[in-house]
Amino acid sequence: MNINIINTEKITEKFAREAVQEYTKRLSRYCKLKYIEVKNENQLLKEIGDRTYLILLNYKGENISSEEFAGRINELGIKGNSNITILICNTDLPQEVTEKVSFHMSISQMEMDINVLCMALYEQIYRAYRIMNGEPYHK
Repeated sequence: MNINIINTEKITEKFAREAVQEYTKRLSRYCKLKYIEVKNENQLLKEIGDRTYLILLNYKGENISSEEFAGRINELGIKGNSNITILICNTDLPQEVTEKVSFHMSISQMEMDINVLCMALYEQIYRAYRIMNGEPYHK
């Protein structure tokens, strides 16, 4: 599975960058993970492929459980869709991007600092793979 995480903001805190690096290392045994920070609309459109399952992540999306998230990732893999893109964005998107969104997800209905949101997303991806593989993970 290839997972691209596209962020329209910049991770500014050292602790958040270190957490992303740690979870990327842990996830390397399960999937190929790539983190991309985009600076403008043109770069965003370039990074979103046509053959990807696009998840828009912000506080306005649907709250799902860790188990449901794991199930969604697993189901995509079973159906042969090995490319997932998770777009972290709290601003308005160009229509070309909005039309490509397959699922609108939220970690929390509360607005979060981008550093905390990125760490939570990576932790949830890691948790999803542990769930899918029947491996223990704290609750």
